[in-house]
Parts: sequence; structure tokens; C-alpha cells
Amino acid sequence: MHEPVTKILVVATNAPVPGLAAAVQQGFHQRVDYLELAERFGNHHVDYGIVRPNRMLERLEGITRLDLRLALQVNQIVHSAGYQAVISLSERVGIPLALMLPQTVRHLVIFHHGMSAHKLQLIRTLHLQHRWDIVAAISEAEAKGMRQALGLPAERVVALHTPVDAAFYQPQPGRQQASVVQSLGLSHRDYPTLIRAMRRLPHIPCHLRVGSSWISGRSGHEREVLPANISLQPFVPPVQLRTCYQQSRIVVVSIKASTQWSAGCTSVQAAQAMGRPVIATRRPGLAEYVDEGRTALLVEPGDTDGMADAIATLWENPDRAERMGQAGRQLMAERFTIEQWLDRVVELTHKMMDCPAQRSTSTMTGSAV
Repeated sequence: MHEPVTKILVVATNAPVPGLAAAVQQGFHQRVDYLELAERFGNHHVDYGIVRPNRMLERLEGITRLDLRLALQVNQIVHSAGYQAVISLSERVGIPLALMLPQTVRHLVIFHHGMSAHKLQLIRTLHLQHRWDIVAAISEAEAKGMRQALGLPAERVVALHTPVDAAFYQPQPGRQQASVVQSLGLSHRDYPTLIRAMRRLPHIPCHLRVGSSWISGRSGHEREVLPANISLQPFVPPVQLRTCYQQSRIVVVSIKASTQWSAGCTSVQAAQAMGRPVIATRRPGLAEYVDEGRTALLVEPGDTDGMADAIATLWENPDRAERMGQAGRQLMAERFTIEQWLDRVVELTHKMMDCPAQRSTSTMTGSAV
């Protein structure tokens, strides 16, 4: 048994949401990973709520896509409160913190876009790979790629798949009948390929629910003329999102070919947890969130014909689609629950605290930025 560690700070790159904890408790929102993790460590966490206005840094953040102001505030908190370790839930804050935190403070960072050429070059140039105790990538493919790119051993770069609240996202017996193909989300979506595929399937209704709780921007569907069988639907909060999944005979997650290897994983996870068969773009990280052929069909990036064939196959074989949905639910419940994720992060944190520091002190610059 490990002694409780009370000086571990969880750093989330999320804006504070009023009433979020109450919504989770009342069953209107899925459990939130960083709040649950902070509870494991004495409720020590911060998010964008501590960020102070600074126009110059804001402009620089827009260019670098790094949370410089959050990192500065976290560094001050770590010094003043005497935290022993920091868990950065995104590289957006983990990268600048690597330059700021003193070498005596242990640091675990979770990378969501680990194969970004820009980020890898920045890390190598500043030798940041030597300033983290553990790097966690959200797929084994990305963990392997980062190990090779940064010259780090397997124990320093590990896979940590994102979780799903399988108790919140679960089939709802007796609800509305599944009657549409549905595609949800915004990040790195390839809606043009899906739209072109649906033009070839005029008898199949499709809902596009474009949006995100985390990012804003355009998705690509704006440049397409939508056929009559596609309708745009509003983005909705999680409690309504469950109904959307419930109404879906098939959930499609079409992703662009880029270095964002695991884009779309949360939509894929929620769909499977809801017992829905998935059709997704074959990407090195995203493929790890499904069992191809058993819970999902994978299509090559930009393959309009392959996408149309996959949708038609499952639409015309409802028994197979039902079996795939049930298998997807089983996969999520057995391997991707938020409880398993929390246990793994706690395990990695204890390992980090118990083992001698593995970072290279020759490249450390203390708390200087």
C-alpha cells in the first residue's frame, strides 16, 4: 500500500463549467476525468479559471498552441504551495511547464497530439524530453512513435488510452428506435468524404451533428452541397447526446489523414459504449479504440467508395450491426472505463514518485522560463 501523496497537482486544460459537479452527480453529465483524478489526490487541481489576461501572451499562445499563461500560474502555485509533483493532462501546458518547473518537482504529461512534427521539433530543440519523468500518449502507436522520435525508453513513454464513462453512456432500453446514420464531432473531421458517400446512398437518412465542447472552427461540410438525405443537427449537451446515439443505427467517425492519429476517439468510445456499431477512418491511434470487424468497420482516409460500401453493409444487415454494437459495449466496459484510466494514472504517478528521477539534470534550467 502506498502512503497518500497530498502534494500532487492535477492541471487541466479546460475552462471551468459552473454547476458541472452537480450535473455529474445528478446524472446529466458524464464523469469528468480531471475532477475524478484530482479527488484521488486530495482535490488539488487547477484549470483555465486561474489564467490571467495578458494580450501579448494570448497572441503568442495562438501561434504556438501552448498554454503559456496557465503554465506560469501553475509554476507559481507549485512554488508557493510546495507541490511534489504535477500531472499535466495535455501537452499544451506540459510543454511550457517543462521549462519552468524545478527539477525537484516530478512531472507526468499526457500527450494528445504526440506525432505533431512541430511539437517534436520543439521538444528536441529544447531537450524537453529530458524534463519529464513520464510521457503518456493516448495510443500505443503514438507512444511508439514518440519513443523513436525522442530517443526515450519504453518506461518513460507509455500508452494511456482515453476513458469513457461507461455508466453514463450505456444503452437505454425502451427508448426511440434507431433510424439514422449519425456522425458527430468537430476535431479533424472529414465530413466531405462522408457527404460524398451519402450521395450514393439516397435511401439512407443521415444526421450531421457538428460541434465540440472543447474546440471551435469549421469542419469542411460548409463547402459541400448537402444531398436531401443529410440534415444538419445542433450540437447538444451530453444528456441529450445519449439520445442521439440511441437513435443511430450506425455511428460514423470520418477523420482527416494527419498527425492527429487518435482524433475522434471519444466519439468512437461513446458510440460503442452506447451499443452502436461504428464506421471510422483507419488511423494508427484511432484503430486501437475499436476491434476491427467485431465492433467497427475501418475505411481508408478519403475513400468515398469504401465509406459508402461500409455504411450500406451495416444498414442492410441489421443483425450484424446489432452484434457489433453489443461487442462494442463489451469492449468499452472491459477495457476503457474511467475507473481503469484513473487506476492507471494513479499507478504511473506512484511509480514516478517511488523511482529515482530519470530526467537529465544537465539540461535542466530550474524555474527559469
